[in-house]
Amino acid sequence: MKLDLINRCCVFYGFMNLKANNFSTQITVEFEDVDSYRIVHHTKLIAYLERARVRFFSSMGFDLSASNMVLVLYHLETQFKKPAFFQDELSVAVFVKSFDSFRLVLAYKIFRQKDLIAKATTGLCFVDPATLVMVPAPGPYVDKLKQALVSV
Repeated sequence: MKLDLINRCCVFYGFMNLKANNFSTQITVEFEDVDSYRIVHHTKLIAYLERARVRFFSSMGFDLSASNMVLVLYHLETQFKKPAFFQDELSVAVFVKSFDSFRLVLAYKIFRQKDLIAKATTGLCFVDPATLVMVPAPGPYVDKLKQALVSV
């Protein structure tokens, strides 16, 4: 499925929003996130993606501490658009871009109000922690991820 993140419009309310194929969470830029110019360091924006991803999975009821499989990040692509600054209130949106039972691609957008700060995609795969071999997603995950797929 092709996902046009630039033209997709989302409204964000409160701490977390999971509604009709979109999810967002609020993040406040803290002092330790910025450099001497009070601009968020790029590595912190990547950490915001991870924070949003964990909250996204938790909101779907996924057990991220399950011992039978783990989600492993195998790809990260980021486009930085504008700087974020100390004490900015950011919204991080997460979308399921594609899913094939073994692999999952998530798309992200980071906003400061209506300003697009960054967009990204991550590739994740399901792995057996004992053998380190890729495995299919557990049954309950499959249905939820398929329902969350963004359709354009």
